[in-house]
Amino acid sequence: MVHDNVQLIRRILLGDDAAFSTLMRKHQDGVHALIWRKIGDFHIAEEITQDTFIQVYKKLGTLEDPKRFEGWLYVIANRLCINWIKRDKAKMDKLNMQSLEDTPPEEVEKAALAKMLKHTT
Repeated sequence: MVHDNVQLIRRILLGDDAAFSTLMRKHQDGVHALIWRKIGDFHIAEEITQDTFIQVYKKLGTLEDPKRFEGWLYVIANRLCINWIKRDKAKMDKLNMQSLEDTPPEEVEKAALAKMLKHTT
């Protein structure tokens, strides 16, 4: 398998786009599975998988040892997951932070009542 990757990488670096398609199909399911486990959303994992292979295509010339392609590929996928998680957390934190002054009194009362009922049951 490593030997196959090395041959495909050499062909890609010589401009063979069909070789890149082959390399991508070969590793796509494994990369998607890794990302899906980390992210927990199938469709977002598909997007990050696609972004992973875009990065691979752009940076393949910087790979020093083609025998280490799979590890390099999974590092890229993992890094993109970490970036997505950070962005998503920041976005969720921003959405969850709502000024009490901007919150209608009925909503505050409803939330307080719901919390009180939750603790008494």
